[in-house]
Amino acid sequence: MVVFLICIGFCLALSLVLWRLGKFNRRYLEPIFMWIAVFGILALCQPFFLALYNYGFAILLTGALGFIVAQHLKPVPEDSEERQ
Repeated sequence: MVVFLICIGFCLALSLVLWRLGKFNRRYLEPIFMWIAVFGILALCQPFFLALYNYGFAILLTGALGFIVAQHLKPVPEDSEERQ
């Protein structure tokens, strides 16, 4: 349960930082959470560090849930990116 709360806290902290930077959109969040999920899979498959294995599923769950939430955000309009 503690690991799940840590993962939720990480997602909220990341979202807050990106929101304050004005980058809280699908373009930035999708790849971040995709790589978190990949790291979770690697943590589950590696045989060296037991602590990493213990937290692997929570890391994978954080990446998967974050990716699902990022999919529901509105995409950035193409013409607004070109102006900046």
